[in-house]
Amino acid sequence: MDTRKNEFDSEYCNVKYIQEDNIVLLSWKKFCCYDDYRNPTTFALELLGKYSDSNLVIDARNGFEDEKEDIEWGFSVLLPAMSNTGCKKVIFIMNEVNEIEEEIDLWTKEFMKYFIVNKVKCYEDAIRIIRG
Repeated sequence: MDTRKNEFDSEYCNVKYIQEDNIVLLSWKKFCCYDDYRNPTTFALELLGKYSDSNLVIDARNGFEDEKEDIEWGFSVLLPAMSNTGCKKVIFIMNEVNEIEEEIDLWTKEFMKYFIVNKVKCYEDAIRIIRG
């Protein structure tokens, strides 16, 4: 497998397809906006489309806050496009005490229009939920 086509890495985010779990893992490293936000999320969308019935896991333990313009773009462009892939479940990995809870709740409500959404504390819990 050519990992260069299945992974995006920047100082803000890492996105990769994990074949054995059939998931797209999007891991935020720190706050970002505009292209630094949209490029990795668009790459995640492409991976969801490329790998049928894959699911999305978002590791938000290191940040997730968005600019208003990015939220509008996410709600009007990104999520509707993701809903046209085979993705059925979206899992947020979060810290127990989270200063971005409000932001996550906003996104969770929007994701729930299209997907089954869960919040967990670690990757292993996300995999358990996805496998059912």
